[in-house]
Amino acid sequence: MKNGQLCWFEIPAGNLERAIRFYSTVFSAKFERKFLLDKEYAVFDKGKQLIGGVIVEKENYSPGTGTILFFYVTDINKVLKTAVELNGKIVINKTFLKQKNSYGEIVIPQNLIDGKMGYYAEMVDTEGNHIGLYSNS
Repeated sequence: MKNGQLCWFEIPAGNLERAIRFYSTVFSAKFERKFLLDKEYAVFDKGKQLIGGVIVEKENYSPGTGTILFFYVTDINKVLKTAVELNGKIVINKTFLKQKNSYGEIVIPQNLIDGKMGYYAEMVDTEGNHIGLYSNS
């Protein structure tokens, strides 16, 4: 992946069942339901597409806050530092992607974005847009 390339999307939902019903009916989309840590996600079947994504129920969800687009970056720490210097705001600091298995143990999976280990962060840009970052380091 190249730095700044769109690599993932996340559609927030107030009700996961309702959102799955909407997207599967309107777009004939197929989903795989997965639990990542303590949250259930509806993972879009991306087939041969390069960009994958999920629907996820969000706490404090407010309609109209929009889809979160994730951009690949080579150095997530540098991007977050630069964003703050330019008056952006960090919403979620750099976080290692991990999940719990059926025994409740934390495991390091191959993530859904590129099948590797990775990190994510979320920030708000200077225009109020909530965006995500993804990196392998």
